[in-house]
Amino acid sequence: MSVMDRVRVPKAGELVATQLRRQIVRGDLREGDALPSEAVLMERFGVSRPTLREAFRILEAENLISVRRGARGGARVHVPDVAAAARYAGAILEYRQATLSDVFDTRTVLESQAAGLLSQRRGRAHLDRLEELLAAEEATLDGDEAAFLAADEAFHLGVVELADNQTLDLLVRMLYAIIERATASSTTRHKESGDQGPLRRRTHKSHVKLVEVLRTGAPGEAEDYWRKHLQSAARILLEDEPAQTVLDLMS
Repeated sequence: MSVMDRVRVPKAGELVATQLRRQIVRGDLREGDALPSEAVLMERFGVSRPTLREAFRILEAENLISVRRGARGGARVHVPDVAAAARYAGAILEYRQATLSDVFDTRTVLESQAAGLLSQRRGRAHLDRLEELLAAEEATLDGDEAAFLAADEAFHLGVVELADNQTLDLLVRMLYAIIERATASSTTRHKESGDQGPLRRRTHKSHVKLVEVLRTGAPGEAEDYWRKHLQSAARILLEDEPAQTVLDLMS
């Protein structure tokens, strides 16, 4: 038998971690649930304390549990979330010297495809939900910057969510989390000085137009329109950044 033919047998700790991970991702264990005591789990899985703690270390590294030591300690469950995935993906992108422009370009591709999917699947409930998001955004046009940015993001993510593709939704939310971290202290944030009213109203008008296109346009029209809007938005956000600004998520 060659080295390539050998099958690696998982360690006992990995097997225990797999069992607990399966319960978490399938929803049998929920956010904040306390795992049974070490004694109970050792008996359930037929393993020693060091093996169980190895399983805990694996799950802690995956952000699926947190363990508090001491008399009142124990393990509590954390369901998989976008923030954890975005942190890891962001670290890989930064290591690979990806640029902020890369991330915006990818967001444009994925979001415009989401608009195209939504245009094929649109129904009354989809359009009603988008109208609700438009109304919420309109209410922030004369408010503070943070409220408008939150409503703007909610509309964009709403379009993706309503496309009803879980993979696409996850990837776009990861990109938004990465962009938010990358621009938190950057000039790509909307400037606090000056009147942002005209830009907000142009943005809101573009969102209204997308809903009109989704309501009455051909399937491909929504995707084309949303791509152009996202490209224009990216140009505005990146206008004060060098073209090849490398992601900096660690500062």
